Amino acid sequence: MKKSNSIIVKIPLIVNIIIVLLSFSIIFTTVRMSIKAINNATYSGFITSVNGYSTLLDTIIEDQLIIMDAYSRVPTIIEYMQTRSEYIRDEAIRTMINLFDNNDYIVSLDLIGLDGKVIESYNGDTKNQGLDMSVAYPNMWQEYIDSGYDHASSDSIYKSDINKGFVLPIVHSVYNLENKLIGSFIAFVDWTKIINDSLENSRNELSADKSIFVLNEYSEYVYHNIDSLLGTKADSSLIIPKQNSGLLKYTDNNAPRTAFFKSMESQPWYMVSSITYKLLHAQSNKMIFIGILLGIAGTILSYAISALYIGKTIKPIVYIVEEAHQMADGNFALSSKINNRNDEIGELSHSFSVMKDRFIEVISDVLSASREIASAANELHKGSEDLANRTEYQASSLEETASSMEEMASTIKSSAQNSINGNNVMMASRNAVVEGGNVIADTAKMIEEVYEASAKIRDITKVIEGIAFQTNILALNASVEAARAGDQGKGFAVVASEVRNLAQNSQASAKDITLLIEDIYEKINKSAQMARHSQEIFTDIESKIEETSKIMNDISHTAVEQETGVDQVNSAVSKMDNITQQNASLVEQSAAASKSLLDQANHLEHLMSFFKVE
Repeated sequence: MKKSNSIIVKIPLIVNIIIVLLSFSIIFTTVRMSIKAINNATYSGFITSVNGYSTLLDTIIEDQLIIMDAYSRVPTIIEYMQTRSEYIRDEAIRTMINLFDNNDYIVSLDLIGLDGKVIESYNGDTKNQGLDMSVAYPNMWQEYIDSGYDHASSDSIYKSDINKGFVLPIVHSVYNLENKLIGSFIAFVDWTKIINDSLENSRNELSADKSIFVLNEYSEYVYHNIDSLLGTKADSSLIIPKQNSGLLKYTDNNAPRTAFFKSMESQPWYMVSSITYKLLHAQSNKMIFIGILLGIAGTILSYAISALYIGKTIKPIVYIVEEAHQMADGNFALSSKINNRNDEIGELSHSFSVMKDRFIEVISDVLSASREIASAANELHKGSEDLANRTEYQASSLEETASSMEEMASTIKSSAQNSINGNNVMMASRNAVVEGGNVIADTAKMIEEVYEASAKIRDITKVIEGIAFQTNILALNASVEAARAGDQGKGFAVVASEVRNLAQNSQASAKDITLLIEDIYEKINKSAQMARHSQEIFTDIESKIEETSKIMNDISHTAVEQETGVDQVNSAVSKMDNITQQNASLVEQSAAASKSLLDQANHLEHLMSFFKVE
């Protein structure tokens, strides 16, 4: 048997396949739930980050607008904007310097007239004096006009030499005490500082793959954790929907990304938190990889443990299979190698041992019976052969007996005819004696003839007596053979008994006839002498002849009856001969059957000797 077909391999394999499927299903489900939780946490982190950063930027910008509004209400600045006095100018510059020094985010501050041109800088610097801010920052200025000359901030950021970074221009109106517009402030907020301060605690967590940025309506980066991208345009695939917040997907530098966006309150900008799919799914992929490693390690470990345990548990089946092969080879003289097992294998081994013991009992009984059958078949075969020989001999003897019975029947028939003729002669003698004594000479002659006939009758009666004796012997033999034949010879025994009775009667009659014939012979002899010597005894002879005539009549009737009986015996012997011939055929068939039975018994004994039970 191939090792791959062994249940020691198959069962652990199937068990571990199920374990693997269940493990990977559990791991897959857990990982999916974890991924979903991680993604939700990531998106929640995006939302929190975007809300936090957007709120922070909105707060900073709003604070600067509030500060600008406070600056616009300083009396010295209002007086200088109205009078343009040199005396007031110095005081106004000192006031703006003090205000500027107290603000960490404003790097420059200019006063602007109603025509949009710079009147004065915060520190008296004349570099920007006369610069038309409406031309330098047209979008911001238009927004300022649209606000009713209240305030406005630039949608874009600009590079500046003052802070060696980016600044955000903010313009705010200046009204006099009569609430009349007299000019404006324009402040340049240190946007680079705002970015650095807001990202101070999170810049290490941000990168090109995980970034937070702000886009203006021109798709320019006005805020980004990567400084080199500030002021540049975003990828064309990054399109912010016209809604307050939401999730979006786009591609940047051929890297698929997902992002959460939210519109800011202070500016027409969108705060965006973006992450690449690779980084987003890094933890998920790591968990999947760890789950796969754990699944593989668990599978190998479970297979090793289950293989060892199941192999140790199932290995006794190998002994049962070995016992089965041994029994298939006819060897039942073996002992079980499995002991003290209380599980199904122990029960199987016990059942196998019980079955083996039962087989041993059956095989032993069959082997013993086959030997007895072989012995009986051998005896039966010998008896059948002996019976066949004796039956053949009996058939031959019966055939000879039948031939002798035919001859005897012929002889008895002849004797009966002679008896009838003698009776007729005696009747004629009696008639002759009755007719007269004058025929004494003829009577003497007839007596001589009777003398001769009585001699023949004596011989015939001796033959009949011999036939009766032989018939009696044959009947006795027939009775003996019938007794040997058993049930099949019952009918023949009855016939043999009748034949024996008839033979005994015939023998008795023959003896009587012999005695009578001898007596007649002596009397005829004496009668002849007396006939030759004297007529005196004629009357006595006549009476004797009368008696002799009666006796001869009886002999005639007896001979006829004997002829009929012999014919019946002859017919019965013929039937016996036919039956004996049939019996001989049956005996031959029985001998052949007993020979076949003997051969089958020997073959069965040979087959059963294949099994070894000791």
